[in-house]
Parts: sequence; structure tokens; C-alpha cells
Amino acid sequence: MPRGYFTGAVGFALPGHHDGASKGRKRASYRIGGAIKTVFEHSAGGIVQTSGGELVVVQTRNLAGQPVVTLPKGLVEAGETTRSAARREVTEETGFDVRLTTQAPAGVAEYWFVRGRVRVKKRVEFFRFTVTGGDPDRHDEEVDQYWFSNLSPP
Repeated sequence: MPRGYFTGAVGFALPGHHDGASKGRKRASYRIGGAIKTVFEHSAGGIVQTSGGELVVVQTRNLAGQPVVTLPKGLVEAGETTRSAARREVTEETGFDVRLTTQAPAGVAEYWFVRGRVRVKKRVEFFRFTVTGGDPDRHDEEVDQYWFSNLSPP
């Protein structure tokens, strides 16, 4: 397996994260015979570090409404690059202004979960970012809280 490639629930990227349907965000789907419908989702997010080297994580709610700690991430919108989606999601979920520090994904998580009566296969590409400013109090309503961790990012 190539370095930086992950499958399953990795680190803070937990299945059942809040990436619900949003206007302009696309999913591919198919149904085989009478089998359960399958949807493919492509998300992007960030491994975000402060100037002091702390890792920024957020607390959101999973599909069951339970709190989960995760890296900031969300669906790639139609016409958006994965890198720009990652930056947008990091800024929306943390309130921080960030600078991209890698052009290629630093890691990828792929996993399956069920939302209602639909099976979802999700691929999340994570890029590295450094905090350059911003106000964490301006994070969006999807995030219950955020904090810094002394964990080293992968």
C-alpha cells in the first residue's frame, strides 16, 4: 500500500460524519437489480496545524446525533477542485484562515456506511494546512466545538 494511503476509519476521520446532502454537491449512485441503493461521495479535508505545531480537531455529530471528534472535512462541490474544497471546509469548520502546505493529498480515507436506506462509499482526501489567522469563533453550526491536540499528524 502506498505511503499516506489509508482505508477504513483512520485517525479522526470517523464513519458517519456529518457530510449531509448540500446544494451543489454531487454524488454518484447506482442500484443493482432490487438491491440497496449505493451512493459514492467524494470529500476533502485538512490536517491543520497551528504555528506551535498543535493539530486542530473539531467535534461534530454523527448520523445518530452522537458527538465525534474528527478532522475538518466535507463534500467537494460541483466544479470545485479537491484542494479548494479542503481549504473551504477547513475555514468553514474551524474559522481559521489557512495556507496549503502540500499540493498532493497527505492521506486518503475510504470507508462505507449506511445513511437511512442508502449505502454510502466515501472517499476523503486530506491536505496539510497551517493556520495563518482567522477567528475560531466564526466556525459554522455543524461544529459543536474545536480544540488543539498535541498529537502529531500522520
